[in-house]
Amino acid sequence: MLNKIIILIAILAPFAIFYVSKKLVKKSEGKWPIIKLSLISLFFLICVLLYFRFTNDAPAGKQYIPPKLENGKVISPKVQ
Repeated sequence: MLNKIIILIAILAPFAIFYVSKKLVKKSEGKWPIIKLSLISLFFLICVLLYFRFTNDAPAGKQYIPPKLENGKVISPKVQ
Protein backbone atom coordinates (compact mmCIF):
# COMPACT_ATOMS: atom_id res chain seq x y z
CA MET A 1 0.00 0.00 0.00
CA LEU A 2 2.84 2.35 0.84
CA ASN A 3 4.38 1.66 -2.57
CA LYS A 4 1.18 2.77 -4.31
CA ILE A 5 1.04 5.96 -2.25
CA ILE A 6 4.66 6.79 -3.08
CA ILE A 7 4.00 6.21 -6.80
CA LEU A 8 0.94 8.48 -6.70
CA ILE A 9 2.94 11.18 -4.92
CA ALA A 10 5.67 10.93 -7.56
CA ILE A 11 3.10 11.42 -10.31
CA LEU A 12 1.02 14.17 -8.71
CA ALA A 13 3.68 16.16 -6.80
CA PRO A 14 4.83 18.41 -9.69
CA PHE A 15 1.23 19.39 -10.49
CA ALA A 16 0.40 20.03 -6.83
CA ILE A 17 3.55 22.09 -6.25
CA PHE A 18 2.85 24.15 -9.36
CA TYR A 19 -0.76 24.73 -8.30
CA VAL A 20 0.20 25.78 -4.76
CA SER A 21 2.98 28.08 -5.96
CA LYS A 22 0.60 29.63 -8.48
CA LYS A 23 -1.94 30.28 -5.72
CA LEU A 24 0.70 31.74 -3.39
CA VAL A 25 1.87 34.18 -6.03
CA LYS A 26 -1.77 34.76 -7.04
CA LYS A 27 -1.11 34.62 -10.73
CA SER A 28 -4.29 33.37 -12.30
CA GLU A 29 -3.43 34.23 -15.88
CA GLY A 30 -1.21 32.02 -17.94
CA LYS A 31 -1.40 28.45 -19.06
CA TRP A 32 -0.35 25.35 -17.23
CA PRO A 33 2.85 23.87 -18.67
CA ILE A 34 1.33 20.41 -18.97
CA ILE A 35 4.15 18.95 -21.07
CA LYS A 36 6.89 20.07 -18.66
CA LEU A 37 4.95 18.93 -15.60
CA SER A 38 4.20 15.58 -17.23
CA LEU A 39 7.86 15.05 -18.06
CA ILE A 40 8.87 15.87 -14.48
CA SER A 41 6.22 13.43 -13.22
CA LEU A 42 7.50 10.76 -15.58
CA PHE A 43 11.06 11.33 -14.36
CA PHE A 44 9.95 11.02 -10.70
CA LEU A 45 7.95 7.89 -11.53
CA ILE A 46 10.94 6.24 -13.19
CA CYS A 47 13.13 7.15 -10.19
CA VAL A 48 10.62 5.65 -7.75
CA LEU A 49 10.22 2.47 -9.79
CA LEU A 50 14.00 2.06 -10.03
CA TYR A 51 14.27 2.59 -6.28
CA PHE A 52 11.66 -0.12 -5.66
CA ARG A 53 13.44 -2.43 -8.08
CA PHE A 54 16.84 -2.19 -6.39
CA THR A 55 15.61 -2.16 -2.78
CA ASN A 56 13.57 -5.33 -3.11
CA ASP A 57 14.19 -7.55 -0.08
CA ALA A 58 12.85 -10.76 -1.60
CA PRO A 59 15.44 -13.51 -1.78
CA ALA A 60 16.78 -14.27 -5.25
CA GLY A 61 15.77 -17.53 -6.85
CA LYS A 62 12.74 -18.03 -4.62
CA GLN A 63 9.13 -18.32 -5.77
CA TYR A 64 6.34 -16.23 -4.24
CA ILE A 65 3.14 -18.10 -3.48
CA PRO A 66 0.23 -15.64 -3.05
CA PRO A 67 -2.38 -15.99 -0.30
CA LYS A 68 -5.21 -18.37 -1.07
CA LEU A 69 -8.52 -19.47 0.37
CA GLU A 70 -8.81 -23.11 1.52
CA ASN A 71 -11.84 -24.43 3.40
CA GLY A 72 -12.99 -20.93 4.28
CA LYS A 73 -9.62 -19.90 5.76
CA VAL A 74 -7.03 -17.58 4.27
CA ILE A 75 -3.63 -19.25 3.91
CA SER A 76 -0.90 -16.61 4.25
CA PRO A 77 1.58 -15.98 1.41
CA LYS A 78 4.89 -17.82 1.34
CA VAL A 79 8.25 -17.52 -0.33
CA GLN A 80 9.73 -20.92 -1.25
